[in-house]
Amino acid sequence: MLLLFACSLPGPSGIATSPEASGVRTISPPTQQSPLPTVSPIPIVRAAFPSCRLPYLKGALGDSHMMGGFVQGKAGTWTADPAGGITQSGDFYVTDAKPTLRGSAFSSKDTSAYDLALRRWVPVRREQVRNDGLAYAYEEPFKAKSSDPQKNATRLHVISLANGNDRVIYTGAPRAVMAYEPEGIYVTSVMYYAGEGGSGLWRLNPTTGASTAIPKVPKGWIEAVRRGIAWTDGATIMPRALTRLNLSSGSQETWAYVGDEGWIWFVGLNTIGNPLVVVYPVGESASPGALFVYKTPTVRAAIANVSFQQLGVTDSHGTWLAGPDGIYLLDAKDKLAKVSDVTGGTVAGGCN
Repeated sequence: MLLLFACSLPGPSGIATSPEASGVRTISPPTQQSPLPTVSPIPIVRAAFPSCRLPYLKGALGDSHMMGGFVQGKAGTWTADPAGGITQSGDFYVTDAKPTLRGSAFSSKDTSAYDLALRRWVPVRREQVRNDGLAYAYEEPFKAKSSDPQKNATRLHVISLANGNDRVIYTGAPRAVMAYEPEGIYVTSVMYYAGEGGSGLWRLNPTTGASTAIPKVPKGWIEAVRRGIAWTDGATIMPRALTRLNLSSGSQETWAYVGDEGWIWFVGLNTIGNPLVVVYPVGESASPGALFVYKTPTVRAAIANVSFQQLGVTDSHGTWLAGPDGIYLLDAKDKLAKVSDVTGGTVAGGCN
């Protein structure tokens, strides 16, 4: 989806210790599917909130101050965490709690998350935190020369949460952190102040900074990286398909192709790693869209007539989705229930 730097426009986004959150390559167009089916009204049940605490960050992306807290209790009510404040300072988000932690606030996708391992808030997206919760990575834009009119280079920091050590493992052309996975830190090339999406994908060794280019990556923002698979919807504003990229073999598959019948918004992965997309019919601006799970590249199942624009967080309970009217939980059988009326923020980690 669209990536804007140095702006305050909100965009879709989304830590427990492990919640499950270029070069242009031409892909042969898939066979046209049958017309987009009309989703018959599927009632969304109201369910009691599970017996856990869900980290939820109040505040829109781009706000100068955000407040972390927890949703819990049968009614799913939100309570602020006194140590949950995150303040923007220039191009950085900084925790109010001491010792202070710093992360990037330069991109429209930058936000914060909750680290269950250390029971504290961190000023980066949950995908940027290592799965054990003990380290995170973020990018720092800067001017390569003091005389340059705008920031045009990146330092990539790796922060050890155990001792506060801050190491720069990359300095060079603009990059954005996509994910901190067990095998390394995935970054993409970006253009500051212009353009959309990313270009290319590299895996950096978090200790040495050694870089490995991932081959045949299609142009576009990488929406998710999980278990060796990356998903992108291409460098378009109204995408019509997803690309599933195997990061080991380089093989690619086109999923969720809707052709001329509509456009899609990627909102995450379900408990077994299948993509969840909201499909919007073309020309029906008043339509709320319909949520689907794709079980194969061309086989989908309708979930409900409901729209989400933030990436979900998947944990042992299912996939948590923040909507405009509350919080929803998609279980392992892809059944959706509304569990809270809390709004005005985003799910910031798994429920524990």
